[in-house]
Amino acid sequence: MVDAVWEHLLPGSRHRHGDPGRRSPLPGLVAVLRWASALVALVLLGWGLVSEARTSYLQSRLLSRWAADMTFEVRPGPSDAIRFPRWGPYDERLGYTRLPSFIASLTARHFGIARQAQWSPSLERFVDQGGYAIYDEKTRAGLQLFDRDRNVLYGASYPRLAYRDFGSIPPLVVDAVLFIEDHWLLDHENPGRNPAVDWSRFMRAAAGQVAGIVDRRFREGGASTIATQIEKFRHSASGRTSGLGEKFRQMLTASVRAYRDGRETSQARHEIVTHYLNSTPLGSWPGYGEVIGVPEALWIWYGTDPAEAEGVLTTPAVTKAELARKGEVYRQVLSLLLAGRRPAYYLNRDGTALAALSDSYLRLLAAAGVIDPELRDSARRRTAFPYPAAASGCGVVRRQQSDRSIAQRIGIAAPSARSLRPRPARSYRLRDDRYPRPEAHH
Repeated sequence: MVDAVWEHLLPGSRHRHGDPGRRSPLPGLVAVLRWASALVALVLLGWGLVSEARTSYLQSRLLSRWAADMTFEVRPGPSDAIRFPRWGPYDERLGYTRLPSFIASLTARHFGIARQAQWSPSLERFVDQGGYAIYDEKTRAGLQLFDRDRNVLYGASYPRLAYRDFGSIPPLVVDAVLFIEDHWLLDHENPGRNPAVDWSRFMRAAAGQVAGIVDRRFREGGASTIATQIEKFRHSASGRTSGLGEKFRQMLTASVRAYRDGRETSQARHEIVTHYLNSTPLGSWPGYGEVIGVPEALWIWYGTDPAEAEGVLTTPAVTKAELARKGEVYRQVLSLLLAGRRPAYYLNRDGTALAALSDSYLRLLAAAGVIDPELRDSARRRTAFPYPAAASGCGVVRRQQSDRSIAQRIGIAAPSARSLRPRPARSYRLRDDRYPRPEAHH
């Protein structure tokens, strides 16, 4: 009776679960829902990763909070929470790596530390775990002596010439360095963007390293940004990236440094451009040392006053003579930006390779709309060889005249005939894989 009533109320129940003639749709529906949920989750994850790579929403919040805790304060007495760098061209040049020996030597002669920087625990842990110290690094170092009326009696700085700030850099120079090195650095649509990591380039470089196991040609792409290049120039041992661990150290330090003033990085990115142009190593000169930064290299290698170059590149050219000079100065600056990849190779030779590379990039810059065709043609008509290249093959007398010309400009004794060629500098390689790479005929 119960079965009869049940079948009357629920006719569909006549086909019981054990009936081989009918299968329940529930397991299939569950499987479809599982796959749909997984697909939706993957789509949302992909969208989140792309959005994060573009805006750095999470990075800006996490890294800015982390950087806010990395502080220091100068307090009386010696510090028990301070770490001195052990290597890095910048730290060696400014004497930071030798501070422990200086302090030990002075202490042995009965001097004492009056005040010293006390690090916060967060900064101390960051450096102990492999990061570089986070602070506002200066571009130039030097010494000034004043009289009692604050008049300068003596002053010396190194490098001698540098851009004051981002506003003093001609827009043509900014556009050129962004085109060559980091196209999206000054992306104003995303004020919190992390300038230290270009995730698309990073993924391509990582994939290239894996594929390079099979074919080494896939390893040509690089993941460096301008921010990480600065860390390399200043703090990596010998100014080089020794391996994957050092690359991550540069990326992490540059990321934290970019957020030390808060979540927005617009101002930090302007400072990165300025520091890059003032920090790029560009060869060396006998009796002077390393040439650091584009302004100083412009003066030493080409004899062009950076102040004049700023005026020429920011003022519209009206006459043919003004256009010719603008093309000449622009080519000089562009050649220095490109020579930063291999300074010893491009600046100490006959200039043919650098000229070919500059011509190739002039065509690319014009095709991308960065410069107009008139400036491209004017720059290509001008010959811009650095002084060693201009004098090579012209006899010792002319070369010595060139050496004396440079020596007079930078205030040193001219090198002897035995040192007619500049000493080779470290060859720092900059990588660019966003645009077609022009071929230079070596």
